[in-house]
Amino acid sequence: MAFQSVGTNLSRLYLDGSGGLAEDLEALKRAGTDFVEVWPQNLGVILGGDLDTNRLREVGDLLLEADLTYTVHAPLEVNLIDLTSHGLQRDVLDASLRFAKGIGAEVVVCHAGQRVGTRDARHSMRDQLSAERSALRGAGDLAGELGATIAVENYYPERPILRGEVYDYSVWPSQLADQISAVDHPAVGICLDVGHAALAAGFFGFDFIEECRTMAPLVRHVHLHDNLQRTNLTGEPQVSEHTAYGLGDLHLPPGRGTIPLEDLFRRMDFPEKPRCCVELSPEHFTSVPEGLRAARSLSLAVAHRERVPA
Repeated sequence: MAFQSVGTNLSRLYLDGSGGLAEDLEALKRAGTDFVEVWPQNLGVILGGDLDTNRLREVGDLLLEADLTYTVHAPLEVNLIDLTSHGLQRDVLDASLRFAKGIGAEVVVCHAGQRVGTRDARHSMRDQLSAERSALRGAGDLAGELGATIAVENYYPERPILRGEVYDYSVWPSQLADQISAVDHPAVGICLDVGHAALAAGFFGFDFIEECRTMAPLVRHVHLHDNLQRTNLTGEPQVSEHTAYGLGDLHLPPGRGTIPLEDLFRRMDFPEKPRCCVELSPEHFTSVPEGLRAARSLSLAVAHRERVPA
């Protein structure tokens, strides 16, 4: 098996009470997921960089009653190279780690930092990357105390990046590997987002598989989803029309797109078998069983075929 376990994400919003949460958890349980990846921001359990104890009690009880295993995805806007709000960014990540501890989650995913030109022009990129490394070491210390691992995720060329308004070094997997290697903390690794890497490779022209292989020694978690490897150059269509146009980060079930998934994982040499989260967009919630089957079939296919020589 390429993966130690195969789960999926809870992609819907549950900010107004908890209506539907228990039912959706039960549906994922029936689908046979090994774990569920939850987003604290979608559950409303973080307020101003700290845990909202009242909301946490309500949501936490439901999560624990569901008798499932969990991983956590910290808020998407966590940005540890933002020196204008560095303390708040750390607070939000730390709150995500404490939330993970409360529900027994052992992995917390966060995005790599992004440089915003209009905000960060007075700071050097070197100083910002240094600040991110320092913050990840500090958060890694907390994660280690709580029995968790932080997995920093690679990104893709979305519109602000293409327009030059934002710089995200992690669209190049090898640059993320360099940064996390420099962090050099046992509780800080990488989340390989396969769909993001495929989009970035298609746009920037790097070798998709070889770039992903540079991250393999540090990968602790995988986000597995598919797309058509077509970067959106014209502007985002309505969410309901993303699939119709086939552009951008579609988060399709594995196998519905064009990413060479088996070729990729036959070439990946993971020192530790990562968890694999089939990360689907909300409109594909009913496709979770399909996604889980595809991921497990992929894992078995990789295990039963000889790895392609490097």
